[in-house]
Amino acid sequence: MNGERPVTSKARGTSNSPRGCYAGNKCKFLHGEAEKLTPYDKNKTCRYYANGYCRRGADCWFKHADPGPTNAAVSTSAPPPAEDVEEPFCCICYEKPVTYGLLAGCSHIFCVGCIREWRASNGTSSKFVTPSSQFFPEGHPRKAAIIEEYKSSMARVPCKYFQQSPVEDRFCPFGKDCFFQHCNADGSPYVFALGVEHNMRVSHSVL
Repeated sequence: MNGERPVTSKARGTSNSPRGCYAGNKCKFLHGEAEKLTPYDKNKTCRYYANGYCRRGADCWFKHADPGPTNAAVSTSAPPPAEDVEEPFCCICYEKPVTYGLLAGCSHIFCVGCIREWRASNGTSSKFVTPSSQFFPEGHPRKAAIIEEYKSSMARVPCKYFQQSPVEDRFCPFGKDCFFQHCNADGSPYVFALGVEHNMRVSHSVL
């Protein structure tokens, strides 16, 4: 004996006793050799998902807890019959999205990748697609909150189109509707007079 304290099954984080672990979901040790997350971590709610969008999607370590029915009406009226509720499948690939693509003024369901690819291949001038871990129809307050949160986060990222344009002739295909940062050399904001509807037409005519 060298005086060291022997490692117990609790310290190793395993739970081999018939009764299991007394701490349950609050245990901060691994339960089993193959486990990578503790029960405590597995049962943490992902704050990014709760705020509307987790970029890790299905690979996220934490729990993606749905705050409520995603297709529920904003009003307090009774929910529609089950057969009248739209299934949460993408209108393009007909699969259930892992990450939804929300469009302002639209209640259709899309995978974020599907709607971006479709938009690019069709040259449509639709506005930004907002990635979301949950689907909310147009008019739902959570949809508006998610879009605003996404705008705020993107406003800190320099716009690649703006940066690639000549200093004397700044351009962004989304113009004033762009979510990303447009700054002059001195750090002051550069403000476009026109938005996506005009600038997309200009961009396509040049191409």
